[in-house]
Amino acid sequence: MKLFTSTFAALALFVAAANGLDLVTQTEVSLPSQASQVGEVSPYNAEQVQQNDASQADQDDTNQADQEQQNNANQANQADQAQQNDANQADQAQQNDASQVNQAQQNDASQANQADQVQQDDTCTLTGTYVEGTNVTHCSSIVIDSLSVPAGVMLDLTNVTDGTSIKFQGTTTFGQKKWAGPLIKLTGKDLSVTGPGTLDGLGSWYWPQGQNITRPVFFRLSNVANSKLSGFTIKNMPVRTFSILSSNYTTISGLTIDSRAGNGSAKNTDGFDLSRNNHITITGNKIYNQDDCLAMQSSTNTIFSNNYCCGGHGISIGSLGGNAVNQSTTVQGLVVEDNTIVNSDNGLRIKTIIGLKGLVNNITYINNKLVNVKHAIVMHSDYNKTKGGYSGIPSGLVKITNIKIDGLFGTATNLYNILANPNVVSNWSFTNIAVNATNIGNCTGGPSNVQY
Repeated sequence: MKLFTSTFAALALFVAAANGLDLVTQTEVSLPSQASQVGEVSPYNAEQVQQNDASQADQDDTNQADQEQQNNANQANQADQAQQNDANQADQAQQNDASQVNQAQQNDASQANQADQVQQDDTCTLTGTYVEGTNVTHCSSIVIDSLSVPAGVMLDLTNVTDGTSIKFQGTTTFGQKKWAGPLIKLTGKDLSVTGPGTLDGLGSWYWPQGQNITRPVFFRLSNVANSKLSGFTIKNMPVRTFSILSSNYTTISGLTIDSRAGNGSAKNTDGFDLSRNNHITITGNKIYNQDDCLAMQSSTNTIFSNNYCCGGHGISIGSLGGNAVNQSTTVQGLVVEDNTIVNSDNGLRIKTIIGLKGLVNNITYINNKLVNVKHAIVMHSDYNKTKGGYSGIPSGLVKITNIKIDGLFGTATNLYNILANPNVVSNWSFTNIAVNATNIGNCTGGPSNVQY
């Protein structure tokens, strides 16, 4: 290797001399030996290795730092993501809550609308031709408007809901047929039955056929409680108008009952027939009929006041009597006050059936007026139900006690028509009697304390 160097230097000098160049002393440059390349590490290489190691270390540190920063950043991002998720979840929860609230409000509104619809649906109108068995149990308000009820069919108001309001408007008619009726039947509590409609029984078909055919009762109240009937008209009844049974705390007021079209042929068209009731008030009505304005078969604590009775048989207790003294054969606690009785056979009347038992007790008549009445005060204990008249032989099985008349005035043909059994009558009091009567009439069997 040294030979190669010397030869190379000599050659260089020769070339330079040949070219006329100045010779400049050259510094010998020795190339590293093969051994150095193989077995030794030069300072240059060591430094390079150290630099490489340092660079690698720096790179590793940098990478580690970057990785840590990246990890931290990732963790931060994850935390941010978690916070974002929490926020999203919170927002979603709030949205869900709001949605639930809105849904609940919508449901409430829907229910309210449904309630309004139900309220609207609960008002039922019956018009046209009535169909037997029509269901009105779901109706809180019933309007009966110009209804036509077929012959032999009952207008059924027995299954109405308690508290139902029933209104008659227009004219409702009932087809003619020989049957017992009733044409209308009402049952229930807390009912309100009002007008201004008219119920027409078309009685002119029945009346000329006489009293021996079967005729329908018009309006039956059965087990009615805490109710009011007012403000409508019933006309042309085939026979009795109201049959009131087993009812209590009910008021009937402001009605017009009219069979004047019968002109004397509308027999047995009683206004009000009462049996087994308690606390019934009948007040402020106008009754034009051809039988009893009021007929009390039995009942307790009844008020009949401020009514106008025309063309019939007056205000009556009876005919009364049965197999035993019980609820069905007792009239007790009746007050008849401030009524006007016009063009009637009788004013105030009590009649009991021969051979049967019963009780008439605690009856008070106050300030009633008579106009053109045949018999002002009638009390008979000899009614023959089979033959339909007075037998002349008073029964001793029905007690008539505690009878008070205080204030009776007006005009009559006969003041008295009394035939009683003295063994079963007691404690009668007649005061303030100012009836302008043509005749005193007959008084037999009354209590000895009564001043006629």
